[in-house]
Amino acid sequence: MRTRGIVRCLVGLRSQSQSASDVESVFPSILQRRQASDQPSFEFVRCDVSDSTVTKLRGMRVLHDPCLNKGTGHTLTERERMGLRGLLPPKISSLEEQIERNMQRYLDPAKSNIKMTVGNKDPSTTGITDDDLRKWSVLSDLQDRNETLFYRLLVDNFAEMARVVYTPTVGYVCRYYHKLYRRPRGMFFSTQDRGQMAAMMHNWAEDVHAIVVTDGSRILGLGDLGANGLGISIGKLDLYVAAAGFSPRAVLPIVLDVGTNNEKLLASKSYMGVRHKRITGDDYYSLIDEFMNAASTRWPKAVIQVCGD
Repeated sequence: MRTRGIVRCLVGLRSQSQSASDVESVFPSILQRRQASDQPSFEFVRCDVSDSTVTKLRGMRVLHDPCLNKGTGHTLTERERMGLRGLLPPKISSLEEQIERNMQRYLDPAKSNIKMTVGNKDPSTTGITDDDLRKWSVLSDLQDRNETLFYRLLVDNFAEMARVVYTPTVGYVCRYYHKLYRRPRGMFFSTQDRGQMAAMMHNWAEDVHAIVVTDGSRILGLGDLGANGLGISIGKLDLYVAAAGFSPRAVLPIVLDVGTNNEKLLASKSYMGVRHKRITGDDYYSLIDEFMNAASTRWPKAVIQVCGD
């Protein structure tokens, strides 16, 4: 806060024996005017800012950013400061109320209005059920809208939800990820990006502490899934955020699309990856080298995990 900066500067100019309170007594009018201008037009409770996120976004741009959006959970202070008044219903929901509503959607198929089915109806063969897929879709939809609430649910119900956001459910999801894709999450690098990867890294504006990257070659025993492998990078990082404490804004799921030998995917009109067989040998390793050099140069302190299954 600028007020504190004024105090620190003035303290430095005076003798070391004088405290900040002495300075405030000398310059009360400056500090009082500055503090008064910082106050909203209604009563509010001051919060510890150590867990706050600083953003310049306002209005609908906040509500469209899942890392910032808290839906009806935005406080009156946040609504005033971030230009959200009038963009949300007047009712301010507590986090507990939001958790209760979304747990009802997660547990009760009648309230989620989502229907998904597995190809093999025998759970002993696939390891998952129709309800597992429905629950994955409920959580994925929530993550696309409100990451604060998504990760709170995941942390509070980790034992129940880990098998939904990761194995075994996410393996089946990856098989059909090209049909389930709704919004950008993570990054795609492919054989078409050779020579451009260093520049492409800067398209991801956030600082990154952890990267999970896959080439889609071995996805939880399901074989070659090409660009659909991004789903496993997302699932792993969801667990790392919930269990290891990484910031959701500081993780980056990546798929390195080197082609696929999966004929069904190559024949599918909705498949999102490059349409050629997997590259091998020196072509493959040179692409891996370029990616690793670009990623480690862009984020030299980030942990990079290369995964298949």
